[in-house]
Order: sequence, then C-alpha cells, then structure tokens
Amino acid sequence: MNIKKELYRLDADTLPTMPVPHDCVIKTILVDRDNSCISFIFEDNISEYDSVVYQRPNAKTLVIKYHLIGENDYELYSFLKPTIWHRNGCYECLTDYEKGTHRTLIKLAEDNLAYRLHYVTYNTVVVELWGDKAMSIILKLDVETVEYEWGYE
Repeated sequence: MNIKKELYRLDADTLPTMPVPHDCVIKTILVDRDNSCISFIFEDNISEYDSVVYQRPNAKTLVIKYHLIGENDYELYSFLKPTIWHRNGCYECLTDYEKGTHRTLIKLAEDNLAYRLHYVTYNTVVVELWGDKAMSIILKLDVETVEYEWGYE
C-alpha cells in the first residue's frame, strides 16, 4: 500500500485548509505513550464517502495524527440531554487525563463514532464527533501540526 502524507502547520501566519472526512467512521483512537500524539484511524474504503470521493477517489485508508503542543493538551466534552436541571442541555467535561489514563477518549471508537466537522484556529483544532448513542462529542486539541496519512493501493 502506498502512503501519502500531508502535514498542516497550525502555528504559521496562515491557517491551512484541511480536508474534512465528514461522516466517516473512526475505527480506532490511539494515544502515544508519551502523550504527544492522538491518532484517528478510519475504517477501510474511506473513498466510498461523499466527503472523500471527490478529493481522494482512490484512497483506501486514512489516519489523522494530531501532534499536541504539550503533554495531555486536549479537552473532551459530551452533550448532556435536557433534564429538569438543565432544560436546554449542556456539555459535560469527560477529560480523564488527570488520572493518567485516556480510557474515555479511546473508548469512544466503540460507539460507531463518526467525524462530523472541525474548526481550525491558531494552534487549536476543535473536532465535533457523533456517536451511536446519539451524543455529540467535542474534542478540543492544542496542536502544532496535523498529519493526514492517505493509504492507496
């Protein structure tokens, strides 16, 4: 398999335009041992999705690597449905890196997690994900670079 890498710097004067794999399912989420990189590994045959087929019609796989600025530089939020206490609903922080684990982040991939969209600002990417349990997930990452690895046969 041929791998083509694209590197996007978020600490430059001009922000990059990164492809959005909208509605593509994340198969696995990995965190490096030194906590400096979070990777999304998407399911195979990614070019079957409308958001990818026009940009990369021959792509088979995609891995997005977020290179964090510091150790554990991310925040994870899940939307809470409206209740008697929160009539409009709200976001609850799920970040568990204070305990030295990333279990909550890694387990998200078990819920048929779909990549919805991302917002790019200076040294920050905000990613919205959607799980099978009808929950909106917001992942805010403080990153220097984002690396896309497209796999072609």
